[in-house]
Amino acid sequence: MPLSWSDITSWKQEPLATAERELRATRRELLDLADELATMGLPKNWTGPASETSRTRLGAVADDLRDVVAEVSAAYTAVCDASDGVLGVVNAVDAAQEYARLASLTISPAGVVTTNELLVCRVDDTEEDAEARRVRQAQVDECVTRVSEALRKAEDIDADLRAVLTNIELNRIDGGGGTLAQASAIGEVEGDLSVLEPPRGDTPAQNAGWWSTLSPDERALVIALHPDWIGNRDGIDAASRDLANRSLLQTRRSHVTARLAELADGFIRPDGTLDPVFYQEHIDEYTDLKEEQGAIATIDEMLARPGKHQLLGIDFTTPRTQAILANGDVDTADHVAVFTPGLTSTVEGMGGYDSSMAQLRARTEDELFRRGDEGTVATVTWLDYQAPQWGTTFAGDSVALSGSAEDGGRDLAAFFTGLNTSRLEDPDLTALGHSYGSTTTGYSLQHEGTGVDRAVFFGSPGLGTSDLGDLQVPEGGAYYAEAKWDPVGDLGRFGTDPTGLDGMNHLETGDAESADGRSWQGVTGHSDYLQDGSTSQYSMAQVVGGHPQDTIEGNNVGFWTDPIDAQPWWPGFLK
Repeated sequence: MPLSWSDITSWKQEPLATAERELRATRRELLDLADELATMGLPKNWTGPASETSRTRLGAVADDLRDVVAEVSAAYTAVCDASDGVLGVVNAVDAAQEYARLASLTISPAGVVTTNELLVCRVDDTEEDAEARRVRQAQVDECVTRVSEALRKAEDIDADLRAVLTNIELNRIDGGGGTLAQASAIGEVEGDLSVLEPPRGDTPAQNAGWWSTLSPDERALVIALHPDWIGNRDGIDAASRDLANRSLLQTRRSHVTARLAELADGFIRPDGTLDPVFYQEHIDEYTDLKEEQGAIATIDEMLARPGKHQLLGIDFTTPRTQAILANGDVDTADHVAVFTPGLTSTVEGMGGYDSSMAQLRARTEDELFRRGDEGTVATVTWLDYQAPQWGTTFAGDSVALSGSAEDGGRDLAAFFTGLNTSRLEDPDLTALGHSYGSTTTGYSLQHEGTGVDRAVFFGSPGLGTSDLGDLQVPEGGAYYAEAKWDPVGDLGRFGTDPTGLDGMNHLETGDAESADGRSWQGVTGHSDYLQDGSTSQYSMAQVVGGHPQDTIEGNNVGFWTDPIDAQPWWPGFLK
């Protein structure tokens, strides 16, 4: 009979902890018999039928004792693992109940999640009503997922423990023919319970629910033995992802270094000349590994910089290495900003973006401090997609096409959602997108449930839509900055030029003064929006810090006075 929610809400770790102590003592007592068993040898020179009978009996006793030791050791190991697993279930139940409390939801004894609000849309619903219902439904769905993952973990523990105890009951555990210590080691292997694998659905809510079911020891085991399970898994806390990805980075670094040395040796014949056949067969691999080596070197350099960094993603399986790097503590920050860069961005060249995000974080916290606000900030550089490069040819990887932005937008949306679901209380979340990265961000915000509170786009060739209402951000929460002499901002290649979108807030990019009389430096061109001390950086800091009312408004344009006057030859130029 399947376990129910009411069953697992009454689970306690203490009974298993008591059984664990008793089994540990019993195993110790049995292992202490090893010396006695060794001294039970037959007297010297004793021969005859009685001697043979005694020898046979002694062998049987030794075999039985080894089996008993193995069985007790298996039971002890299984109970230890089950006790640890039950701790995870208890924590998951507590987390689900706390989530329900914070969201004003109810979980029935049968595990059914309910809310007092009507979730079915009505004909007379306003857009705000419909959005509120979607948000509410998302909260219910996440709570249901947390309940489901807690039950999945409980079923897994129950089945694994039952299997071990059944094997003991049916005498299926053989202690072998060695010492009692060796028999105990065999029992440990037989009693070892598996750690629950990640959910197959891989949604951020499922991942967060699964991770909440693992005890601290189980999480440490996953990070040590299966870092690939969580390194890029949205919905997992940043600290755990960071540990897993640093492990994956170390493993890959060793592989790349060793393989490059092998290839370099293979290129050269014993006589010192190039081997053309080997070169032709392996030059593509060598080129890819050199790209990875450069990316790894940059990541190493960024992680070594002063201040807290978290490596939230690393992917070497894509044509170009992808990575996600945070400044600050994403798990505890009150305000989190996620920046997506655009055309020609690579991990190897990511150092400048990281510096800009560190400066934006410092600027935002400084602005909060001036208000007497002790809020904390984390900034993230999200380069977990294939940003187009000049001259690249694989499908969708062109700045004139939207394929990379649409694919990246889907993954970026999951990352946004995961930031929220990895915490019981959502951070104040801002999306930042530059150039083609603003297009990627625009596509991401057309997915429901990202939880993004505000978005700032700058130097954008379009947001993937001509209707700002397609973006799932609160009304009035979209901002655009366009600098003088930035031609990309006038392209309108992927939807209407953001300058002309109804409902868009516009940020000043020229020289300006903030309301308190401080002067800020203007920027021009396509690449300096994040410059430290600039007008655009100041306004972004106000948005990220949750005070968008204090931005400096403006309506700068790029090359042309009217966005619809953009010349038709520009899109062709970008192909």
